[in-house]
Amino acid sequence: MSLQTRLRIGLYALLAPVALILATDRLVVWRFNPLDSNPPKAVVLYSAAWCGLCAQIRTCLKASGVPFEERDVEKAVRASAGWWALRVRGVPATLVGSELVYGFDTRKLTSTLDSAGFRVTCWNSSSS
Repeated sequence: MSLQTRLRIGLYALLAPVALILATDRLVVWRFNPLDSNPPKAVVLYSAAWCGLCAQIRTCLKASGVPFEERDVEKAVRASAGWWALRVRGVPATLVGSELVYGFDTRKLTSTLDSAGFRVTCWNSSSS
């Protein structure tokens, strides 16, 4: 076998896993992207059990009577896939309709929830 043939085989052996990873990533985004299916006023909190900021958001949403769904990205594969499709790499991430609020940005959370018709007064202006 010639050197050129061995190099070509080696190159294909390297490119095949990369192509598989990229295809899998695109499939997850296509199949599980919550931006495509989240109703306009639906609130989804992507969280983890150990996350203190997630707990603060959860507590505020409950205290304000905001209906929401919590998805633990470490416990549920579907939640993890939706979180991955949103292209965020940390928690908390709060989806209100098609608006994503990443992190503990209380000003943006308050205004986004207000736009959806939910009034929250849990945070003071110095929280963000």
